[in-house]
Amino acid sequence: MNSKKLIMVGLPMIAVTYGFARFSYGLVLPYLRESLEINPSVAGVLSSLSYLAYCIAIVLAMLYMQKVGSRMMILTAGIAAAIGMSIISIANSSLALGIGIFIAGLSTGLSSPPYADVIKKWVDQDKRSTTNTWINAGTSLGTALTGGMVIFLASNWRMTYLLFTLISIIILILNYKVIPQTKDTSKTHQTQAFHVTKKELVHAYPLILSSLLLGASSAHYWTFSRDLLFQMENLPQALIQVFWIIIGIAGVLGGFAGYFSEKIGLLSSYRISVILLGASSLLLGLFTNILPVALSAISFGSSYIFMTGVLIIWGIHIFKTNSSLGLGLPFLLLALGQVFGSFIGGAVAGLLGYEAMFILFALISYIALIFNPKE
Repeated sequence: MNSKKLIMVGLPMIAVTYGFARFSYGLVLPYLRESLEINPSVAGVLSSLSYLAYCIAIVLAMLYMQKVGSRMMILTAGIAAAIGMSIISIANSSLALGIGIFIAGLSTGLSSPPYADVIKKWVDQDKRSTTNTWINAGTSLGTALTGGMVIFLASNWRMTYLLFTLISIIILILNYKVIPQTKDTSKTHQTQAFHVTKKELVHAYPLILSSLLLGASSAHYWTFSRDLLFQMENLPQALIQVFWIIIGIAGVLGGFAGYFSEKIGLLSSYRISVILLGASSLLLGLFTNILPVALSAISFGSSYIFMTGVLIIWGIHIFKTNSSLGLGLPFLLLALGQVFGSFIGGAVAGLLGYEAMFILFALISYIALIFNPKE
């Protein structure tokens, strides 16, 4: 299968499941809080539901993907995104909103491992890392599009999610037409979704701890960054409006994770991404001026996507015989870290304020520098 053709349908599906169904919540949170009277602690709990759903879904994807086929798993992800976002669009309480967020969050966990499997089966080996990281960069496209739509629709978050639902249905149809229909009925593959060797497990410990830390130290940014901007009185409204778009556009740089990891090495790529990720939170926690805030958005957008791309490559390098696990495990652990990060972040923000919370999580992210991938 042509890798570019796969990217053309895979990237927008990730844009829908990650950018729309998962991370858009933080963008519209100021309007949701006003409309449904949600406090920071409740906002953190609701955000954690998305990451919890992701954890559940990615385990299910790795367990049953070989049984039902990668194509069916991808289509199921698109359906979950459409249903979840349609529920969000009509939610009139925190409970209904939570249900929609949870169902939409399932789509992210269901979409990532299948694409890794499709790439392994249908894309030439020399193009796999690049294809994986570019599809992963769909998060940035979804983030940028979300920011643009909110600018035009202002506080009409219901219409925003309704449009997201319609777009997700279109992308679902495109994937239905393009993704090859394959099904592995081998019982060996079905029962060994989590099979690893002892050597692989030993090598995976740094990846496991790093993914948990980076997940915990990034969730707060997706959830609370724009809400924090609304509290910065001297910040121009124009910057607040384009903040999410800047994150998305900067995230496109993350698509070069595969390229840079080959040129400068996986270790250097990892360290750069972690340093920039922590810097993005420090800038937002310490400064309220235009330049630091803009640099924070650029730093976070590029480093988050770059970091996830590096973790994908790191995982696939460790689990050479199980590419789905190599991709799925880092994402599962990132999401598990984000469950706790969102919950704790909301509690800390309620007690100490957003600024202190952003500085705290920046420091947590730098702990991940002690865990390094081997070349």
